[in-house]
Amino acid sequence: MLTKEEIKIIELFRKNLFKDYSIKAIMRKISKKSYNWTYKTVKKLSKLKIINITKKGNSNLCSINLNNNLTLKYLSFLEEHSINSKRLPMKNIFELINSVPLSYFTFIISGSYSTGKATKKSDLDIIILIEDGIDIKKIFTILKNKGELMVPNVHPYVFTKSNFLQMLLNDEENYGKMIFKNKLILFGAENYYLILKEAIKNGFKG
Repeated sequence: MLTKEEIKIIELFRKNLFKDYSIKAIMRKISKKSYNWTYKTVKKLSKLKIINITKKGNSNLCSINLNNNLTLKYLSFLEEHSINSKRLPMKNIFELINSVPLSYFTFIISGSYSTGKATKKSDLDIIILIEDGIDIKKIFTILKNKGELMVPNVHPYVFTKSNFLQMLLNDEENYGKMIFKNKLILFGAENYYLILKEAIKNGFKG
């Protein structure tokens, strides 16, 4: 089990999945004064295969390793526990999550509520990622009917894993790439990272 201080390094990469950092840069980013502590922690994360270390010139460049299930678990945990519930209509959100008749799905908020720029007139954009083969229209109808009675008004979007993966891999800008850039994941974050891992494997670069 990692400490809160050690998890700060994973949190740094969660916010910049495609970024490489030197150990000194990590030290500065997480506001640590001790290079020795940072070096030892990075080495520990490397042994756990959470972080990759690549020698480049005189520097050791660190990157997140998405090919490790332990990495995905920590990223998912941080994703779901980084939510500032004070600026979200949590009662409505829990009601929407509970209305989805599935045990395995991902619940994401996008739009102005994900960026912290929501006003009293803003709608709540929600995205549900579901397994291939499940009836999209059924899930969409449930959420639409539920959301129409709520304040703020809810705009639901439902995608299968294949739908979302294809959006990430398409060359043009699309809603899937917007979700990647600005999102809040409240449920099922590990499923999201599994899709993202597959997208990166097939050439997605953010």
